[in-house]
Amino acid sequence: DLIFAYLVGLIEGDGWFSISKKGKYLMYDFGIEVALRDVQLIYKIKDLLGIGTVFFRETEGRSKTVILRVRNKSHLINVILPIFDKYPLLSNKQYDYLRFREALLKEIKYYEDLDTNYIRPNAPLNSVEIIINTPYFSSWLVGFIEAEGCFSIYNKTGRDSKEASFDISQTDGENLILAICKYLSFTQKVYRDKTNSFKVKVSSVRSIENVIKFMKNAPVKLLSHKKLQYLLWLKEIRRITRYTKKINIPDIY
Repeated sequence: DLIFAYLVGLIEGDGWFSISKKGKYLMYDFGIEVALRDVQLIYKIKDLLGIGTVFFRETEGRSKTVILRVRNKSHLINVILPIFDKYPLLSNKQYDYLRFREALLKEIKYYEDLDTNYIRPNAPLNSVEIIINTPYFSSWLVGFIEAEGCFSIYNKTGRDSKEASFDISQTDGENLILAICKYLSFTQKVYRDKTNSFKVKVSSVRSIENVIKFMKNAPVKLLSHKKLQYLLWLKEIRRITRYTKKINIPDIY
């Protein structure tokens, strides 16, 4: 059932656990939101879980999205919590989950009974070593790549007109990105922007080869539009001699 570890990785990027006010009561909400092009992924997750409501959202100035949401307390307790207890989130989003879980299991119903001063801590929840040594990390990483990874081809000058790259990022996720770099043997520097988002981008032959090997051998596969992006990426790499001279690029995924 490592598909659930994949789901946890996906939620790290595109999902949430929230507690909000509804009159004098509390509303518990677990959900995931993706671009409309990944609507099939949402229905795959709904089928996997056997619960949840799917709806579409269109906001002015933004692309249309599709959301899977679970608010039924019985479903949250009996279906969602066991997954995230068995495969804990590895980012600081775990702080949100632990608060959510505690309040739900204590059956806190009224807004006045909830500690409303909660702010997600900035301190890393897990060290790089703990993340890497997590038994389900490889499956988790496929899900996280589904949400936050990007496979790209760039035009460049020189002998080869194109270059392949892979990048991945996470806000407040320094240890998470450092762990991915270590796990995939990336030597490139991790950058932090003004929003405290940490990102690594690789294009060297060795790094691209490490990504391809990981994707080939991982226990679960990409399921969304990212799978098509990855397949087209491999197709383009086969045309770039810089990589094909040294990398055994698989024919299938």
